[in-house]
Amino acid sequence: MFQFMTSTRIVFGEGALNNSLSAFNQFGYSVLLVTGKDSTRSEPIINYIKQQNMRYQQVAVHGEPLIAMIEEMAAMGRKFRPDMVIAIGGGSVLDSGKALAALIPNQGSVYDYVEVVGRNVPLQAKPLPFIAIPTTAGTGSEVSKNAVLRSAQENVKVSLRSPDMLPDMAIVDPTLTYGMDPVSSACCGMDAFSHLMEAYVCGDPNPLTDMICEEGLRRLAGAIIPACEDDDPRARSDMAFAAMLGGMALANAKLGAAHGLASALGGRLQAPHGLITAQLSPFVMQENVLAAREAGRADVLNRYRQLACLLTGRMNAEISDGITWTKRTLRRLNLPAVSEYGFCDTMFSDVAEDAMLSNAIKGNPLPLNKERLLGILEQICGCCDTRVDQTAIENE
Repeated sequence: MFQFMTSTRIVFGEGALNNSLSAFNQFGYSVLLVTGKDSTRSEPIINYIKQQNMRYQQVAVHGEPLIAMIEEMAAMGRKFRPDMVIAIGGGSVLDSGKALAALIPNQGSVYDYVEVVGRNVPLQAKPLPFIAIPTTAGTGSEVSKNAVLRSAQENVKVSLRSPDMLPDMAIVDPTLTYGMDPVSSACCGMDAFSHLMEAYVCGDPNPLTDMICEEGLRRLAGAIIPACEDDDPRARSDMAFAAMLGGMALANAKLGAAHGLASALGGRLQAPHGLITAQLSPFVMQENVLAAREAGRADVLNRYRQLACLLTGRMNAEISDGITWTKRTLRRLNLPAVSEYGFCDTMFSDVAEDAMLSNAIKGNPLPLNKERLLGILEQICGCCDTRVDQTAIENE
């Protein structure tokens, strides 16, 4: 038995935003508009709201959403009393909007509702209608049921999560991603990859998420380079679609150690989430393959073999080919190393311990102990880049 949840309505395609503006009216006439620091891409929404004589208040999100920042915005939102929340921007903007839509009708502190560092109490009141409009192709937040927030006090990223937080409407217009710089595009694209990859090999997949991940991985594998390097419109569309599928997958399957470690690292480093998960992914793949061989888990190994076939387009691909594809793609995209953001071995033990407490790591295909997590962290620092890779190839 399994269940599947996603946004109530999805509008996808070039020009989707301009063709969907009239749908806002069904949710009321008072709008809390959440944007990034550059609100240029939100101009069609602002113009429409003004034409319709709708009340609106705009808030801008700079960087990743802090719990304290969301507390302040929610208090302001309760005074404004919006009928709906519209968020247009990257993953941080969409997560902020999603959190505000959930918190404004609910009393109490953010810490009452978040996981890990909070009480994790279920929402008492239904969230406000929420419309999500991504301008990047990475997080899939437009179709997921959680908002990732950063706790500055505990130096960790946590989720505010509820099935009721699924957006009422997702408008995915690939033209909004045109012109993104190569590094941002790469971080977002590899974030989508990590969602699809971990959901595909996780310990609790289902037939629907398998179909979603397979299609997403196929599209992403062929599109990520031309999207990031050439700003190719067709590739941008495929990346937007793959990112949306990644959001569906993570909302309905599980993730794994890459996201568990990333949640622990993300609270300590001023590095993009997509960059952290990207750099972790090949080493988590390698460690899981080794653990699966030691445990005699043919089912897990078969998943990684199928993953390699999807990424390379070759039906005879071996497990190591999927790991090689991931590393080569990261090198081609020329993403910064995590060490450039201050990551060092003094953090290893605390990060590994925090990761083992995360919700994401519970979906890993096999349990990884602290020693294995420490080995992964050593490798993203470049300490022993070839240790597991060579072993995996020799045992293929």
